Amino acid sequence: MELLNLGRHCANPNCKQLDYLPTKCQYCKKDFCFDHSKPSEHNCNDAPSGDGERVPTCPLCGIPVPIVRGEDPNVRMEQHIAKGCHPPPATISSKPFNSCSFSRCKERVAIRLTCSGCGKNYCIKHRLEPDHMCDKMKKGNKIKPSASELVTNESNSKSNPKPTPKPTVKKSKKSIKAWFKKIFK
Repeated sequence: MELLNLGRHCANPNCKQLDYLPTKCQYCKKDFCFDHSKPSEHNCNDAPSGDGERVPTCPLCGIPVPIVRGEDPNVRMEQHIAKGCHPPPATISSKPFNSCSFSRCKERVAIRLTCSGCGKNYCIKHRLEPDHMCDKMKKGNKIKPSASELVTNESNSKSNPKPTPKPTVKKSKKSIKAWFKKIFK
């Protein structure tokens, strides 16, 4: 019997259906069931009339053409076009994409990935020199580091000697089993 207090009855006099999710009309502020939720379905007196509410847009230039209430929209649109409707100039619709320069790849990406060896654009799969068979690699010319990079690498290796790795202790199967038993008891 507690469920009788839930929900609302439809305000349409011919319906009166008990609805647990009623819809309130934005104009008359009454509760209605789903079938009568639109103002046209419950003959709402407070809803504005649909005449003159829409403003058509010109199909050529895309500018809204205002229409006075009661005026034929076709006549007004013809007047707009006759006065000199100026369609916008053709523009590039989107930013051009960078297509992969690899011969068998048709991938197009928005980010430019240029190879430092050959200077061509590639997708993520072919961005590395071995992946796209770079011209520099075919000739056998590997990209050499500059002299300043070599000097900094040598000075870093002398000042910071490489740490010796710590010896790792292999655990036997028995010690691992004992560790699991200890944790899961």
